[in-house]
Amino acid sequence: MSTSSGPHAGLDVVADINYFPALGYPISTSAWRRRYLGASDEHTRAMNIRDVRGSSKPFALDTHGFEFVKLQSETLVSSADDEAAIKREYYPILERLILDVTGASTAHVFNHVIRAHSSPSDKGVLDAKGRWQDIPAGHPHVDYSGDLDHIEGTKRELSLPPHISKLLDSSSRFAFLGAWRPLKTLRKDPLAVCDATTVPDSDYQVRLREFRSGVRSGNYVMSHGNKEKQHMWYYMSDMEPDDMVVFKGYDTKRDKPGWRCPHTAFILPGAEEEPPRESIEARIVCFWE
Repeated sequence: MSTSSGPHAGLDVVADINYFPALGYPISTSAWRRRYLGASDEHTRAMNIRDVRGSSKPFALDTHGFEFVKLQSETLVSSADDEAAIKREYYPILERLILDVTGASTAHVFNHVIRAHSSPSDKGVLDAKGRWQDIPAGHPHVDYSGDLDHIEGTKRELSLPPHISKLLDSSSRFAFLGAWRPLKTLRKDPLAVCDATTVPDSDYQVRLREFRSGVRSGNYVMSHGNKEKQHMWYYMSDMEPDDMVVFKGYDTKRDKPGWRCPHTAFILPGAEEEPPRESIEARIVCFWE
């Protein structure tokens, strides 16, 4: 289901990526400062971001950490749907898709987020349909840390249904994935994913997290230690609602670099005056038994 080319010409761009310093030690919760698009500092770097529509390179989820797919369903949710409709109509579509893409035996969507705003003041606010609002991610990151204590914290915090939760301990392998797509033609602040084969382990910086429940965990934020451009970033120009990128957050099978995938939004040059992008990101856990 990989999509590495399309009808449009490749629109490679150069854009800022808000990297973090290579501290070599975890960033504490008290020291954490969120990064926003358009707010640069001395660690921000202008990076080449290649358009997969103009690329002949095949991408594989296990190897590179991401894969672009084309959705076949005609019943995709839109920005007009409420939470109940998204869970009822969209979650089953995603679970079938993930089984097809990964070859896993079980897939379970455990949450999602809609992003339809740009201003930081809109983050975390409920809209008229009872949906939590979020904004595009302003820094490169991976949603989970590979530290086993952090993964245990994530497992506790998720409160998965019992029949899914037990698979975390009984399955031979499990993975956390993200599935991201626009809700209308994408003109602003696209999502970029980084080829995990181009990222050394030293560029993954641990950020400590503590949930409202008191459970502790962590994720990765990205640095770029090499003076020369090393990370290879990709996006899809003019993504449509039936275009999706699936990417890895964590995989217990860590023999290939794609067990984790850095990703971030970026400011598309020339699109600053476009309306805020509308997108949905779902988070999925899948199992191989």
